Amino acid sequence: MRADDPEIAGSWTSDTAVFEGDPRATGKDRRPLRKIFEGLAAGDTPISLLVLLGTTNPGAPGGGTFADHADTMRRLLTSEAGMCGARFEPGAVSVVRLGDPALRDAAGAMSRWLAEHHPDDILISCGSGAFALSVGALCAALETRRPTRIVHLDTPDRPYSLDRPRDMDAHLAAWLLRYRFWDGLAEVDPANQMLWELLAARQAGNLEVAARLRDRSRTAEISGLTPGKADWFTKEWPTVQAALFERIGRGEAADYGLLRAWFAEQLRRSFERDQDKKVLTARTEREIGRLVAAFGDRAGGAGRLSALVRAAARTVEMGGDAACVQMIRDDALTGLYTAASTHRAHLMPERLEPGPLPQTLLRAADRWEKDDPGFQLVAATGRTGWPVLGSGDVLGLLAVGLDREGRDVEDQTALETVLAGLRERRGLLSRRGILRLRLLASEETRERAHRLARWAAETSGESVDARVIEGVSGDLRSIHDVVVTALRAEAPPTGRTGSGSPRDVDEVVLVLNPGPPMTNYGMIAAGVEWSLTAACPLWVTELVRVPGAAPQLRTGRPVAARLGADRVLAGLAMSAVRRLDLRTGRRLVERGSGLLRAALPGLAALEMELFGPAPDDWTMKERCSAAKRRLLLVAEACGEHRELAAYLAVEAIRPALFTWRIWTELRAGHPALDALAKLANSALQGHALDQRDRGGRRQVGGDRGDVRKLVRGAADELDGTRRSDDELIKHYKSVINGLSRAYRESG
Repeated sequence: MRADDPEIAGSWTSDTAVFEGDPRATGKDRRPLRKIFEGLAAGDTPISLLVLLGTTNPGAPGGGTFADHADTMRRLLTSEAGMCGARFEPGAVSVVRLGDPALRDAAGAMSRWLAEHHPDDILISCGSGAFALSVGALCAALETRRPTRIVHLDTPDRPYSLDRPRDMDAHLAAWLLRYRFWDGLAEVDPANQMLWELLAARQAGNLEVAARLRDRSRTAEISGLTPGKADWFTKEWPTVQAALFERIGRGEAADYGLLRAWFAEQLRRSFERDQDKKVLTARTEREIGRLVAAFGDRAGGAGRLSALVRAAARTVEMGGDAACVQMIRDDALTGLYTAASTHRAHLMPERLEPGPLPQTLLRAADRWEKDDPGFQLVAATGRTGWPVLGSGDVLGLLAVGLDREGRDVEDQTALETVLAGLRERRGLLSRRGILRLRLLASEETRERAHRLARWAAETSGESVDARVIEGVSGDLRSIHDVVVTALRAEAPPTGRTGSGSPRDVDEVVLVLNPGPPMTNYGMIAAGVEWSLTAACPLWVTELVRVPGAAPQLRTGRPVAARLGADRVLAGLAMSAVRRLDLRTGRRLVERGSGLLRAALPGLAALEMELFGPAPDDWTMKERCSAAKRRLLLVAEACGEHRELAAYLAVEAIRPALFTWRIWTELRAGHPALDALAKLANSALQGHALDQRDRGGRRQVGGDRGDVRKLVRGAADELDGTRRSDDELIKHYKSVINGLSRAYRESG
């Protein structure tokens, strides 16, 4: 219960009768606490603890603060006579004080109280104002993982549960599909296991699975897979593109080795096409030709190649349709290539922080996606995928309140604040998409909502898809159904960029607006379900109107993930960590509630222990011991895809632990380590495309044996002690177990 309800605060005096109210009063004259106490009693819902939220900022009627009034209410409720027909023991009533009537302050204050108390069931009141405090209390309650229900002032005998959406297994499969976790799909969808294993192999740069399908004439076992399509999956260049775009789409690209390989091959192909079209000047053809030749022999190492790329970018001449020139002059792309070519991208996580990808890369991904046979194979299962690098679209939901004369300027300012918040979220996405705003309107607010939608679409300075969802009224469940049904009725998803479907958005943003609490709570329930349907993050924000100042959009904590996303995020993170895609796992966990985010410290530590640089003062013995631990973990976790496992093993120890000079010396004296390095170089993430240019893809020794045996042999060479060093493996398993617990508890 909140102590700043206007129905209570409107006539504060020192008279006890004002707090008590008239038991015979009806409607608005009846005190909120009395309504709630009597309604819960009628529903046979006893109250053992009562919390009054009161703000300490000045401005309460009658002087003092709302927190002061809450203290008075507590004293009366615990007195001999009680108040509003109820009496509590002194220890059963608490006053929680907070600085501002805002979601963030209420959530923090209630979280601290709940950390010391452990109720079995939590009821959150609403319906008489201060809605932000009600939602803040809900956010804190969700963190406790206790049953939580919403009690509306006018229907306290019928509490509403914000239940987790049904069929969470289907939602998990959708998230696995959106983020291309093909191996995870193979586990949850055994009926199409062979397809998912084929796509997982392609993502890992493994051509052998497709070759076996083609050679054994087993293509019919995958719906829609013809011999021609199977042959396509055995080709190196389409595989590099698929692996790069699918991995970079979720922020992880195996040290960007794939990006390095793709950059060189894409430049070579673009250059040859531009030569055929004769769109290059003599000077540009000479400069880029020299660069393409340098990629082929790699003499001088990564530093020389990066320098040549930067030099070419300064000297080539713009003009015409020369794709190779556009590629070289894309500063964002050449910057990514420079980082990737050093083999230190995993040591520089800021290179992979959220944000727009280079335009050249986005256009290449769109071209690949248009012709990708994997798209048709997924469609043949009855599923619709998502754009590989996302749509860049952000969906905002905002409830519209009653109109008041003279509020046009204030409304437009508030709406521009909302759009600015959506733009900020979009700025962290891989591409710049469309802002999609849905205004929720009842019959009384329909005209105002349409006026605001027209203003947003016509005067906001960019293309905004603003529409009104009408008929939003009734209780929480009715509002949820209206909103979800309206979103489903819009453009159907296609799985490709630019579908215009709200299912293909990259984020959902809920904007809580002062107004009917059931409308806002129904919007929360609809937003939770839609974020699960769209397999994308959900952000809950609060539109705060400050007297004499511009409105503000404040972001609350990601606790709404407790209502469903935690489970799918935990499932995805487990799949990523099992494959040692640790940066991806960390990013997924960061989107969850406190339940899931508790795994962050262990996950971040594992990432540092596997890929982090050695301290400068480490001895050679310490470096070799660390290398052994890292190699043993790679052998434990990665063995299904031979070249990728070798590539990850090598990337985990050089140059993070050994300089290039020492690495060369180690290879000369350790046969297994040298064989591992050669196998890593033959991977598509390594230099397979370069080797093909020099006369075909090189097979290392012709031995297609167990890569785990090779990795463990290299580990023993570096540290020949007989002791079993499984410390890092234990840490790896403990992280997975923690994510598994979060998965179960969020179910």
